[in-house]
Amino acid sequence: MHTKWTEQELKIIEVKAEIYTIKQIAQVLRLNLSTVTRWVKRGWLKATRRSAKHYQIRRWHLKQFLEHPPQSIKKRITSLDPEAINYLLGRRA
Repeated sequence: MHTKWTEQELKIIEVKAEIYTIKQIAQVLRLNLSTVTRWVKRGWLKATRRSAKHYQIRRWHLKQFLEHPPQSIKKRITSLDPEAINYLLGRRA
């Protein structure tokens, strides 16, 4: 089980308003970089390739993926920290 991010920790992680990297998503959701990369390569999480190893993920595509994940990883997605998800999706209190 992952521990929750504190507000201070979330402020330390720099995120762009509408576009994220795989690394940023993995950091905030406390996932392995290879997990998020796998989601992109399988086509589950839509991303734009910037170079051979770098992708950009729009907030809208991340939102669609998190709200409607593939059945095979649905439990994994629902176990993620809701505060971290809200942070990524711009739903800050």
